[in-house]
Amino acid sequence: MKLSYKSFKKVTPEVLNHIKSLEEEIFPTPHSLEKLESELSSKFNISIFMAFNESTPIGFKVGFERSKRIYYSWIGGVSPIFRKQGIAEKLMELQHEMAKELGYKIVCTQTDNSFKPMLILNLKHGFDIKGCIQSTGDDYLTLILEKSLS
Repeated sequence: MKLSYKSFKKVTPEVLNHIKSLEEEIFPTPHSLEKLESELSSKFNISIFMAFNESTPIGFKVGFERSKRIYYSWIGGVSPIFRKQGIAEKLMELQHEMAKELGYKIVCTQTDNSFKPMLILNLKHGFDIKGCIQSTGDDYLTLILEKSLS
């Protein structure tokens, strides 16, 4: 395996297709290309970090500014066959380093209670649970987490 990491500041069709194909592999309900594009087209300080094995994308982490102090880690994941190798952790570290360099004080994220490995990773890396949301009809909680970058 030959791992490499790349960062993207612009949302290109190629990057969107990489994210879309990884989401289809990782999540039960992936975002549509239209949703990804519309969500990211209206955000400031977008960051997209991707992990590659050779030239194949195997993981990603996407974030953007929520406010002048807060950076929001929106979506991310690693292909199931490449998990437990530190890839998600490295993508998170890259995102947090960039957010700190840009002057953000806090990184926040949300994760469903059903994604326990992501929750555990966040807790191991300094996130605190700040609250939860349960939408009508949902069987799971969405947990709100924050981490200080100072």
